[in-house]
Amino acid sequence: MMETVGMVRIFQRSLSHRSVRYTSYIGDGDSKTFSSITASNPYGEDITVSKIECVGHVQKRMGTRLRKLKQMSSKLSDGKSIGGKGRLTDRMIDLITTYYGNTIRQNKTCLSDMRKAVWAVYFHIRSSDEEPLHSFCPVGPNSWCKYQNQVVEKSVETFRHNNKLPVAVMDAIKPVFNDLSQPKLLQKFLGGKTQNNNESINSLIWKLCPKTLGCGRKIVDISTNEAIVIFNDGNQGRLKIMQSLGLTVGQFAHKFVTLVDIKIIQTAEVHFNLRTKEVRHAKRMQFKTTCKKLTEKEGTSYACGEF
Repeated sequence: MMETVGMVRIFQRSLSHRSVRYTSYIGDGDSKTFSSITASNPYGEDITVSKIECVGHVQKRMGTRLRKLKQMSSKLSDGKSIGGKGRLTDRMIDLITTYYGNTIRQNKTCLSDMRKAVWAVYFHIRSSDEEPLHSFCPVGPNSWCKYQNQVVEKSVETFRHNNKLPVAVMDAIKPVFNDLSQPKLLQKFLGGKTQNNNESINSLIWKLCPKTLGCGRKIVDISTNEAIVIFNDGNQGRLKIMQSLGLTVGQFAHKFVTLVDIKIIQTAEVHFNLRTKEVRHAKRMQFKTTCKKLTEKEGTSYACGEF
């Protein structure tokens, strides 16, 4: 409720305070904030605010739908459950979720290419040696599809499919792909927008003013303003605050904040390195596998509302 009221006020005062109109709103799918903004008509009936979905949130939606399907599904057409070895495991759900998010980000300028890429993921996983379904996959030697790579090298006869899922499982998850590939939905992701910047500055504010502690408005305002300065100018901006307060800033203070900013940049570069991402992903998958084995061996030891 507090977030909704705050965002409505920001839109309503944008003309008087900033002389601009915010005609686009980036948010997640389950937020009531956007409906409250449109209901308030901040710019009158002639100018509407359009909503742009966050790519990260719709990517999570794919994982949520598949996990819910796995929990609720009964026996499939082949007489087996949807989960289990060689079927829809947690690892496979994570892979499908990642592939779905990547297709949106890599085709953020063209709706038709984006929709085609989503279905390329589906048919790529469904493909088998008896029925290769790679017509939607990108062609050429640089394609992520190994089958298409073999087509270029003219050695497709020796190609063998490894990470395929049974037809019964693919039939079960097809409605999820159908829902999350609708043009009306994908239209909202053109541009590949994300809320990561907002989440980043929120995290910075919470470090200065933790949500677990009760703080008055003055403390929140100070923390927010300082976070904005650090977010835009780094820790060098803190020195400007000190100078504006009449404090003397010496050479050691300059040296210290410079070293801190350099370390932050180096850490960020390592964090976004492709190899580092792969290592983090491998560790997450290993951790999930370990947790699954322990749950199968010992049973559920914790669940919300179960004990």
